[in-house]
Amino acid sequence: MKTKSGFVGIVGPTNSGKSTLLNSLMGKKLSIVSARSQTTYHGVRGILHDGDQEIVLTDTPGFQGYPEMVAKLLNNVAEKHATECDALLWVFDVSNPNVLRHLENNKDRIKAFKPKEQSVAILNKVDRVAKPALLPLLSRFYDTGLFSEVVPVSALKHDGMNQVREIIQKFTQTSPHFYPKEQSTDRPKEFLMAEFVREKIYRATREELPYTVWVEMEEGTPEERAQAVPVYRATIHVDGANRKKILIGAKGSLLKVIGTEARKEIEKMMGKKVCLKLHVDVDEKWRENSTQLNRYLEL
Repeated sequence: MKTKSGFVGIVGPTNSGKSTLLNSLMGKKLSIVSARSQTTYHGVRGILHDGDQEIVLTDTPGFQGYPEMVAKLLNNVAEKHATECDALLWVFDVSNPNVLRHLENNKDRIKAFKPKEQSVAILNKVDRVAKPALLPLLSRFYDTGLFSEVVPVSALKHDGMNQVREIIQKFTQTSPHFYPKEQSTDRPKEFLMAEFVREKIYRATREELPYTVWVEMEEGTPEERAQAVPVYRATIHVDGANRKKILIGAKGSLLKVIGTEARKEIEKMMGKKVCLKLHVDVDEKWRENSTQLNRYLEL
């Protein structure tokens, strides 16, 4: 039996639901989600196996126009992964009143990255839009001539996923498979653990804090790993003492909430009980250190 493989990137404006789309297509949580922009920092691959077909999906940071160094580097991360893929799913939030402006702002990127035949528009969050308002949007996206198909979906509610799967199967070519069938991502468990901690920080804190942190994960000692409940440690790096104080909360209350919620996600992924210990470290210059940023963002 001949096998087929294809690499499909999930790209688009920030906060359009790209990570939710990846998780919905995969049927499991691989990429963290939040209601805020700049949630995704890395390219996260999900590996779909269906008979002789292997489809490697890559979630990417959202394209944005913020002037900060981190925002510009996140655009570089997205561009890097987009150019490595055979085809692209361009995800737009149709419930956002600025969706057509987002389309206009990305037209040059869409043209530059892939030809029409390898570009698909995914109009996400249709469950939040009345049908009379949705139809003109569908027409506007078709009329650009940039996309081979325009697909309305609700990734959160898993609506339209079968159609998306049928479309991405068209982008596979005869090739050996790159991953074993039991593997669903190319990321190690420590990476996913760190991401779960970062997600819970996003959800537990106010706007001023999430984008000033990064999380580093490490296993416990060999003795701790051999225990029935293995120990994992996460260091949360923040860029100021005041932010550390916010993150810890009164008598450690907020950090406890973050740790508890992150541990639940890790246990679900691991299929067993774990002990998660969090430590907060102050690194005031990390967002200004281009070498450290490039290493962390894998550029």
